[in-house]
Amino acid sequence: MDVDLDDDGIRGTGRGRPGTDGSRPARAAGIVVAVAALVAAVFAILTLLSAPLVFGEGDTKITVSAGDRFSVQLAENPATGYRWVLADPRPDPAVLRSVGGHYDATERITADPGGTRYLDFVATGSGRTRIELRRCFRCGTEGADQRDAKRVTFRVVVE
Repeated sequence: MDVDLDDDGIRGTGRGRPGTDGSRPARAAGIVVAVAALVAAVFAILTLLSAPLVFGEGDTKITVSAGDRFSVQLAENPATGYRWVLADPRPDPAVLRSVGGHYDATERITADPGGTRYLDFVATGSGRTRIELRRCFRCGTEGADQRDAKRVTFRVVVE
């Protein structure tokens, strides 16, 4: 004669035995979902905390830590022939290194499309330096015109 015992050893219907009514697998699935949600939340928070630093034209004083990566963003419209470039004197390479950049076009459709130029840097060591940027017409080409070039200077402190 078979006797069904619950987990606590008392004669019952068998509902306490694993897999007989789905309660343990359901509980295990719930735990897995909860852990997955927790991992996703932690990942989202870490992503926000480690998002790249972005400074605009008005942020002329920049303070970062050694090892930080950051970008300087400036409005640009390449259709006009004007572009932002890193100018001389270059930043002190012991303090700051340029690591490239990119252009993001604005989503709107207009007769005067524009966007944002991002110039990317990494802080290589403690100290002070400057980022000199120049907005000139056809920079780096034979037809370059730099007479009316706009300049922006960022003072950078790396702690």
